[in-house]
Amino acid sequence: MNAPDLTLHPTPAPAPDAAPPGDVPASAPVPATELELMLTRFRLRARRRSFWLINLWGQDGEPGGRDTITHAELSTILADRDSPEAESAWRAGIPELAALDHELQRIENALADFPESRLARLARVFGLSAADLDLFQACAAVALDPALGRVCAYLHDHASRTGVTEDLAARLYDHGRCGVWPAESPLFRWELVVHREISPTEPRLLMCDPQLRDWLLGKAVLSEALTGAARLQPPQPPLSGWPVAETAGWLARTLEGPPAGRVRLQVAAARGAGRRTFAAAVADKLGLPLLVIDADQVDDAQWRRLFVHAQRQAYLDSCALAWTGDSLARRPWPRSVPDFPLQFLIADPGQESPAASHLVERRLALPPPSIAERAQLWRDHLPAARTWPVDELNLLAERHRVQPGDIARAARLQPARPAAAGQLAREAARTRLGPLAQLLDTPFKWDDLVVPAPIRQSLEAIAFEAEHRVRFWEQAAPRRLFPQGRGLLALFSGPPGTGKTMAAQVIAAHLGQDLFRVNVAQLVSKWVGETAKHFDFLLTQAAEMDAIIFFDEADAPFAKRSSEMRDAQDKFANTDSAFLLQAIENFPGVALLATNLKGNIDPAFFRRLRHLVEFPKPDAALQRTLWEKLVAELAGAEAARALEPSLAALAGGLEATGAQIKYAVLAALFEAQRENQPLATRHLLHGLEREIAKDGRSIGPRDRERILKHG
Repeated sequence: MNAPDLTLHPTPAPAPDAAPPGDVPASAPVPATELELMLTRFRLRARRRSFWLINLWGQDGEPGGRDTITHAELSTILADRDSPEAESAWRAGIPELAALDHELQRIENALADFPESRLARLARVFGLSAADLDLFQACAAVALDPALGRVCAYLHDHASRTGVTEDLAARLYDHGRCGVWPAESPLFRWELVVHREISPTEPRLLMCDPQLRDWLLGKAVLSEALTGAARLQPPQPPLSGWPVAETAGWLARTLEGPPAGRVRLQVAAARGAGRRTFAAAVADKLGLPLLVIDADQVDDAQWRRLFVHAQRQAYLDSCALAWTGDSLARRPWPRSVPDFPLQFLIADPGQESPAASHLVERRLALPPPSIAERAQLWRDHLPAARTWPVDELNLLAERHRVQPGDIARAARLQPARPAAAGQLAREAARTRLGPLAQLLDTPFKWDDLVVPAPIRQSLEAIAFEAEHRVRFWEQAAPRRLFPQGRGLLALFSGPPGTGKTMAAQVIAAHLGQDLFRVNVAQLVSKWVGETAKHFDFLLTQAAEMDAIIFFDEADAPFAKRSSEMRDAQDKFANTDSAFLLQAIENFPGVALLATNLKGNIDPAFFRRLRHLVEFPKPDAALQRTLWEKLVAELAGAEAARALEPSLAALAGGLEATGAQIKYAVLAALFEAQRENQPLATRHLLHGLEREIAKDGRSIGPRDRERILKHG
């Protein structure tokens, strides 16, 4: 096979008066729409480029295509005959092309002067230069009319390059022989134009983002990057106690300057408190819709892209943004693109994001709804509530400090009576504490609690204060005089099994509120700062819930601080203890604490208590009452009457707590059932022996004989 001839043969320059191969379009009416003008502009510039290429190939022969480089093509490249200067000189020497240039000028003038131009708005909002706008128009033209992709392939002389490249756009729009758009161009930073890789050896094709194509067509669509993470928040009537007007006024003054700023307003409140509703109400006052973005819907790798597309959406649709998600507290606020002027950050109390130095920052704690507002929320969300007796509705609103979201969710289930409504509202809030606390059943009533009369009176005083405290603290004078210490804290101390936990359950049942027992193992951590973090989250969430917090074994989190600093661990433990004491003092809710080891608690904790109740072991009379109640409840009243002498004997002379008696009766019942015999004294005696053996005690022969004689 002969080697190819690589001798370069100069090709003479074309005569200036050579006619272009192909038809030059005649003048036509100027298109009526901006998109048609943009498409026509692209077609005219592509036609003008094609005339030059046809002329060039006519002199040198057709190019070889993607797989073959011909001798003529090599000659053309090395002689630089396809230079922008050569093309421009050729066009100037062809009179027939003047009509095409005239037509192009008409189209471009009409496009530049188009009223309410979306292209002009795009350039203004995102800071696009004239060159940026040329590249965007080229990519948008191919997106709007996919058939133009074949035109691009022809102009590239490459069948697979069915799209715009920077080099092609540069030649079409007279920006030189190669791309003039740097990587930091607004087109790429805002992802108005995105790259598509064909292969490592091929130039990247440029594509108009589909959302921008639809936006040019007048369609209101979300960016693909926001799918599943964004939704519009419709404005609703705000609560009367919310500072909507004041906040909107401050924002208006700040945004309009001087100097005008970009504002991020952090709205802190419990979940379900209406944070998004508040943000939508404020934005509506400023004439803006609100787009809510859930940052937790993407991983860290996609966070920057989500942020850019959210800001872009806000600029395109002129809407404020509200950000939600636990991940916001740890993710940096990007600075890759300018923020839309108004952003809301929805956060749990104590979980706010770090301040962004380039933004005007403000934090706002959303006040919880008042009793009157809660009553009105029930009426608004549940039509049946408008027919309920006023006193029952007010009692529902006073007893259950639930959030607007909890009321809305409960109302969707259509409760018929206030009691059912309160139960549903409590259920809606039960998941907020996570693993830090567990819900306790509250099946007990006051009659189930067998304690000395003074203890009963103290517990009734706690229940009374808990029942009426909400309305009391809504008054201005108490709130002014007690900026701290509004919480109801009570400590129950005494030996195990004396009724401390049951007392908390009775109070919660009386109030119709949930009782959550704190998981101390989850709360207290060996890692520095983790205990304080868990405790802060627990109290913050509990303060906004319709619940009572119960600290069993309170001597663990509130232990005495060490006076000797042997190592760094002692120092951090003391720091955590000091934080816990301060936090519990500022807790505005109801917290009941129990301990078997009162002496292990830090003395500084006691002054923060509203009530201190000491539970003693039951005396003989209380023990007898416990035996009789438990046997009658579990075995029946007839069995209790038959065993009355034995129960009196069991209570006389043998020390046992209420818990020991309860489990002794339970063991006796199962033993009697196993023997298929009625419950007898010997069963009860055996059950009691099992329980007190756990304390290392036993029943002596004389006590055994005395009890069995009565049986």
